[in-house]
Amino acid sequence: MPETAILHINERKNVLNKRQKEFNQLSQKIEELDRLIPELESAYDQMIQRIPTDLNPLIREYQDYRVEIVHIMDRTYEADLFRKIYQDKLAYLITESAYDLIAHHGYDSLKPVFNKYSPVNIETLLDQERAKDAKITDPAFLLESENVIEPTPVENFHDLPEEEQQRIKAEQREERLHKRIQEAKQAAEQQKSTKSVRTVYMDLVKTFHPDLEKDEAEKLRKTEIMQQVTQAYQENNLLKLLKLQIELDRIDQDQLENLSKNQLNYYNKVLKQQVEELELVKESIQKRISAVCGLPYQHANSMTTVIVKFNTNVNEMKAEIKNIKNTVKQWKIPSQLKAYLKPYQIPGQSFIEDLDDED
Repeated sequence: MPETAILHINERKNVLNKRQKEFNQLSQKIEELDRLIPELESAYDQMIQRIPTDLNPLIREYQDYRVEIVHIMDRTYEADLFRKIYQDKLAYLITESAYDLIAHHGYDSLKPVFNKYSPVNIETLLDQERAKDAKITDPAFLLESENVIEPTPVENFHDLPEEEQQRIKAEQREERLHKRIQEAKQAAEQQKSTKSVRTVYMDLVKTFHPDLEKDEAEKLRKTEIMQQVTQAYQENNLLKLLKLQIELDRIDQDQLENLSKNQLNYYNKVLKQQVEELELVKESIQKRISAVCGLPYQHANSMTTVIVKFNTNVNEMKAEIKNIKNTVKQWKIPSQLKAYLKPYQIPGQSFIEDLDDED
């Protein structure tokens, strides 16, 4: 059977019931995820391989032009060509651009330029940002103590009145009992699900265990089959086991259509768990893709979409470089830089209209 074949209960004379429809839907969803996840992983790998050659050089070139613009503004400020209103705008733009280039792109050569225009030393600001970004590493804060069943200590417990102590103890006993009941229910559910997988697994083992085979060629074939069966069993992969049954003629379409209510409940539960796990895997890959190319992770649903977005990013960066090169050329002319500064407003400051065009 082809790897992508869908395990499906056919609808013949009778309309499928709710459980059979759910079985088909879950089976189809797993098949879709089994195809999509490797496709997205391949798209992510392609992007990672192309970043050093196709994107990073463009980003570096763009940032180099930003550095050149900072130096152009610095030289213009030093030349004292403009009135104070323009000088203030230049100083603001210099510190904003220089800080970003130093803190986020590693251009430490701009530190003296930044310090020239900022009342706060760049090292102080960088230390503040590092402190702000520092994360708590104490495991006590990072880990949820879900498995701890000891009661939560109560401050000054023994100083409380006896009646209050007994009330707290009763609440803690109830909490422990509730937790144990929940754990027992979960274990029972897991046992039910595993039983479904084990039933299919044991049927395959009885038929394909190689130790009972005398013919060497057939023994080799069954050994290879059992490797697939064992792997599927270890993964608790019911769908793969059922597909192996059909492929190896251990279950026919009539048997598939006549699965009992309990069997379908078991099978659907395990298949639903597989769907949930695969959805988490898919989402994880989608978020990694999003971090690389900026595509909203919910939209990363095919290799074509992902690669097109990455190529778009590359082309947009090329366009940005073309624009910033033009800006560098223009701003080397003081009158062109002044034309940009005239309508520019420093964030947080009231707009002051400059009616005098004289320098």
